[in-house]
Amino acid sequence: MKEAGSLLVEILENQKVERVFCVPGESYLSVMNGLQDTFIETVLCKHEGAASIMAEADGKLTGRPGIAFVTRGPGATNAAAGIHIAQQDSTPMILFVGQIGKEMYGRDAFQEVDYQQFFGGMAKLVVEVQQADRLPEIVSRAYHTAMSGRPGPVIIALPENMLTESTNNKPVGYINNSSSAPSTNDLAQFIEEIKSAKNPILILGGSVWSNDAAKDLESISEMLGLTVLTSHRRQSFYNNLHENYGGDLGLGVNPKLIERINKSDYLVLLGGRLSENPSQGFSLFGIPEHNKKVVHIHPGHEEIGRIYKPHIGIPCSPISFANALNNALKGLNTKPSSENQTNTNQAHEEYLEWGNMPLEAPNSGVDLTSAFRSLRENLEPNTIITNGAGNYAVWGHRLFRFSQFGTQLAPISGSMGYGLPAAIAAKLRHPNQTVIALAGDGCFQMTENEFATAVQYNAAVIVFVVDNEMYGTIRMHQHKNYKGKYKHTGLINPDFNKLAVAMGGQGYTVNNTEDFMNIFNDAKDWTSKNNLPALLHIKTGSEMVLPGKRFNSL
Repeated sequence: MKEAGSLLVEILENQKVERVFCVPGESYLSVMNGLQDTFIETVLCKHEGAASIMAEADGKLTGRPGIAFVTRGPGATNAAAGIHIAQQDSTPMILFVGQIGKEMYGRDAFQEVDYQQFFGGMAKLVVEVQQADRLPEIVSRAYHTAMSGRPGPVIIALPENMLTESTNNKPVGYINNSSSAPSTNDLAQFIEEIKSAKNPILILGGSVWSNDAAKDLESISEMLGLTVLTSHRRQSFYNNLHENYGGDLGLGVNPKLIERINKSDYLVLLGGRLSENPSQGFSLFGIPEHNKKVVHIHPGHEEIGRIYKPHIGIPCSPISFANALNNALKGLNTKPSSENQTNTNQAHEEYLEWGNMPLEAPNSGVDLTSAFRSLRENLEPNTIITNGAGNYAVWGHRLFRFSQFGTQLAPISGSMGYGLPAAIAAKLRHPNQTVIALAGDGCFQMTENEFATAVQYNAAVIVFVVDNEMYGTIRMHQHKNYKGKYKHTGLINPDFNKLAVAMGGQGYTVNNTEDFMNIFNDAKDWTSKNNLPALLHIKTGSEMVLPGKRFNSL
């Protein structure tokens, strides 16, 4: 006989979970006790929002549910940030929530929350375990639900007195993700049509992807002369240096890319949904009818036709589709048409030009354009770059080039505060790779307390805090809509350099562009030697709103 909390830990061991992220609470003490003697690492976070973000980022990196534990009531509600990100970004994740005792229900007991009502609009499944013997069944269901179709978050509520019940039940074994492949007819029709298409374009997005699938897609693009674009904040899904890469659809997109899409007669949406940001506010083409042949390949049946009427809708795993298509095209000995290959080569040249275009620099402070271009030329290809939300991120998306799968972690949901927790999760999973977190001054201050978590767990990340003394994105919208009225978006910031030192890491202040690379290299050496995080406080001034654009030019 064992306590249900210990059984749950054994179930997670069988799923090969390497670490869980949590803020402790008395409502799941039995689980915490079970985590004392296990190979699973428990990462103690400072805030439940950051714990859920770390779990979400871990799910992005692995394709299997990231795991977080939080306590009841305010603990669970604090964790909602990561749940919303997982839902919008289609990331597999499981949040275990300690719950009040079963006999307390319905009395508005201490920290009582109806989790079905609270999380029901965000999670794929919200379920409560009433009997200890049902833990294996419900966790199995949670894994299948989180990974199947369009991936997403699952909430499991754990009543405090259920967790202390004794049980003889055995933990469920390893749960594989079942993925569907395209039908023979769908594949044959797709191949016939895309081979005859003029200027076809594939837009790659979604959540669960793999290095092997990325290689399959490179091969496919070469056999078809196919231009491949990546969706918003999914740039590392395809090698940006490959001659068939045409750029990303996101914020501050290359206008020539929009022209290309307008001229294309055959668009393939692979894995993604082409939602608001990549579709440029749902303006790329008509909804639901349009004048293009749109092929939508998505693991969730319910997403096909939800916004755009597809010419062909193929409900299957994008990984399985890429593998099947690659094998079929090789069997047919397919060669690209000269016209399509020429168009694709031009698209890649335009992408490179967009990243190298001369851009205006600020009159004072650090020029992010020049700094990031210098950094780009000196980073190892496997460097992982994370970011939250804010105009500062546009510099990263436009200027960095991702050549290896899994080296970008960013929320398509536009959630501020994401960069640092995601970087910690990435560094713990890939300790031998450089991990850089990009954050604005407003973005960083939403999760800055997790810098202490990075210190505690020797997550030697490097954090860039881009300080323009404002919530820059909101100030931009204020300028566009209410010129001259800028109250409520200015910031009086701490000395982030000293803050990093106070938390046990290292801090640097960057006041001008010329010092940026030397300071970065010093920070990189320091983190490597001390196995601790470092922070660069980058003072840019408030002049520039976007790459090459001043506020007064809007």
